[in-house]
Amino acid sequence: MKIILLANHVYAIPTINFLASRQLLQAVVMPEIVQVYNQQVELAINANNIPYKRFAKNELKTLFKQWLTEQAPDMVIGYTFSYKIPEELLKIPLYGFFNVHYSLLPAYRGPFPVFWQIKNGDANGGITIHQMDSNFDTGEVLLQQIIPVLPGETQGLYSTKLSTISVNLIFDFINKIFSGQLSKIKPGLNQSYYPKPDLKDFTIDWNKQGANEIANIVNACNAEIGGAVTMLMGQMVRVLEVSEALVNGDNKSLPGTIVYSNTTDGVFVACKNNEYLKINIVQIPEGIFSGNKLASIGVQAGNIFN
Repeated sequence: MKIILLANHVYAIPTINFLASRQLLQAVVMPEIVQVYNQQVELAINANNIPYKRFAKNELKTLFKQWLTEQAPDMVIGYTFSYKIPEELLKIPLYGFFNVHYSLLPAYRGPFPVFWQIKNGDANGGITIHQMDSNFDTGEVLLQQIIPVLPGETQGLYSTKLSTISVNLIFDFINKIFSGQLSKIKPGLNQSYYPKPDLKDFTIDWNKQGANEIANIVNACNAEIGGAVTMLMGQMVRVLEVSEALVNGDNKSLPGTIVYSNTTDGVFVACKNNEYLKINIVQIPEGIFSGNKLASIGVQAGNIFN
């Protein structure tokens, strides 16, 4: 079995290592644009002595098509790859093109499914392997696995967990398709598409969002987005970790108001409906600090996040 992997992120590295160790990985293809995540993929490829190529989006129908035809792979697997593959290329591999998607399709189609699942507070997510077709994430679903989202799990932690679990799912898929034992499955009826999140999606609205909703946003924004966004004393703050808390003796503070702050216990903020959050970790222009450190540098009760 000769497999070409399309990759653009560190989440593909466990699969690269596994396929290379089984001598199944023919080559890896990455986008032309070099960024921190695919540079790490490049290191993993080199460590496994696997050939790799970079192609621009406008080269898919020309240089990539020619190269792919020459390689004559048995299958191509997309894993964190951002280009839409032209339909005319999909039948070049013997078994076709397939994609690994971090949701239970057809739910959460789109480029950032884990962000949205955690932001929405879903108890379960999962992994789908599907046939590629002319659109993103719409091909026939072939294999799925449900993976619970643990309380407090961040986008980075959950995605890394999926990247590890996906190795066995991909190997199972390869064995089934190669032996002709892959049977079609009936996907769920919950269809949804979510776009790439923008500033409004990771900005905290203290007046409209409860403590649990804000905690979900914070977890969804850690790590790739760099934290949920709020303002404090005219300065942008990126909130990286919070925890729901009980505060006695306060029932009048407006949402976003810091109701308690000291260097021993940290910083506590009022949310709507008399709910509270403890601020555990933030990033401000001066650095990344704990709530206790915020208190030590002058953040005090009465200051307001907005």
